[in-house]
Formats: sequence, structure tokens, C-alpha cells
Amino acid sequence: MNRSLIIILLALIASYATAQTNVSKTTDRLEAATTLNYRDGAEYIKDMIETFRYEGFLEGKRWYTDYYIPKYPSAYKNEKAQKIRRKYMDEYHDKRSDMLDVYSEHDHLFMVRSNVDGPIALTYDMQDTALVLLKCYDMMPELGKSQVKKIKTKVDVAVYDSIQRLHLLAAYTAVPMDPTPSNKLIHTVLKADAPLYVMPSQFRFETMNFHFLWGHYTGDIYARSHTCMSLTAKKLIETFFEICRCVSQQNGEEIRKFMPTVSDLLSQYRKLLLPDVIVDEWTDAKFR
Repeated sequence: MNRSLIIILLALIASYATAQTNVSKTTDRLEAATTLNYRDGAEYIKDMIETFRYEGFLEGKRWYTDYYIPKYPSAYKNEKAQKIRRKYMDEYHDKRSDMLDVYSEHDHLFMVRSNVDGPIALTYDMQDTALVLLKCYDMMPELGKSQVKKIKTKVDVAVYDSIQRLHLLAAYTAVPMDPTPSNKLIHTVLKADAPLYVMPSQFRFETMNFHFLWGHYTGDIYARSHTCMSLTAKKLIETFFEICRCVSQQNGEEIRKFMPTVSDLLSQYRKLLLPDVIVDEWTDAKFR
């Protein structure tokens, strides 16, 4: 009887301990998240992503998502109809190829939201091995209505690859979690004649949210900051923010100074890849 009572008591203690939330516990991993965050009826994180992904151009999204692809009734089955269909499809693909040279699509984004300024995003230009900083001055970006400023800074291939690889790992090593409540950003209305800065004036975890998006043909991998980040996770985010600052100043030499930190972070985040997470190097190289 006493033995059974002891076993029950130990089981209760173990279940109680398991259920506790230790808010002081920190992690190197970011939070794997969905973009479903609504404010005033708008999915604002999705809107921010799309605004930066297509540099503010709704027309760009339409061409990249086959919005204009010709539609034909299924009854078109005879040979003459098929020839007409092929003709229009060839014309569409030629036009689309031209439009993709006009508009950009950025699948890999590091985004920063501040409570006093419009968001920024770091992305990549594979053609020039350049880092690209995108800036929107609207606090709540909206594709097709918000304008996006673009600044490019060319860097060495090794620098470009290392930063992009760390970006990938930050997204792929994120996990679902239930951290303490995320920071609530209180938006400040700037004066109409206030100077338009590219970068936020201060870097503060208390008043900023950070987002890593790694676009993939099978779907986006999306991670974000949270309130239980370790010193390593904070160093990861701060390093990307400082790289953004260097790109805004078009200072490629300054970016090189962050490479030892990037290398250390790469070593750490490679260790965090879970056994069932497959990173296809060839696929990522093809679609980046």
C-alpha cells in the first residue's frame, strides 16, 4: 500500500514539474511561425512580406504568379483549337519573360519592424552577388500602394554565400514554441516634415520585431524573434541588423569585419539542424 502511494506521489510530482513554464529558459532557436497576424482586419506580416518580395509592385506579383496566364475552356480539343492555344501560350511566355526582367522577386528576406519607423528588409541579388536593402516608409506596408527604396552593395562571393547560408540556417533551425508574449509595437506617428531615415535610429529588442523568411518552391519557411532568445540568437539578429546598416551606407568593407562572427554563428546553427530537416543544397542554390 505504501509503495503504491509513493509511486502515485512521484508521478504527480513529475507531471507537475513537466507542466511548469520556465520563463527564464532561453534558446538559440527562433520561433517557427505563420504569417497569420491580423490588425484592423489586415494580415500585416503577409502584406509586409509581399511588399518587400515584389519591391512594392503589384504588377510584379501578377507576372510571377501567372495572374495573366491565358484561360481556355476544356472544350478546346480539336487540332485547330490546340494550335491557337499554343500560339497564345507562346506569346504569353514571351511577354512573361520580358516582364520578369522588369520586375524583381525576393524569396529570402530578413525583415525588421520598429515602433518609430517603417520596416526594412535585407535580401540578395544573385546576378551581382550583392546585398540589397529594401526600405518602406509606411508603418503598415501594402503591396501596390507602398513605395520601396532599394540600396545595393556588392560583396565578395564568399561573403555573399556565408551571409545567405546563415540566413537559411536561421529559418531552417526554427521550431514551434510558446514563448512569453511577444513585444507589442506601439506605432509612433512621425511629423510630416521629419527626415526620412533608411535605418531605424536605434537597435532595441524591446521595440523591434525581427523576421527571417526563406522562400522555397514548396512553400515559405518563416521564423521570427521572440522573448526567450539566448545571447547567441540575439547576436545572430544583431549581426544581420548591422549588416543592414552597412548596406544602407554602401560600405562593403565594413561588412567584411562581421565575417568572423558570421563564421562562428554558422558553426553553431549547423549543429541545431534537426535530423529530419533536409536542406537540399542544389535546390536552394537553384532557387535563391
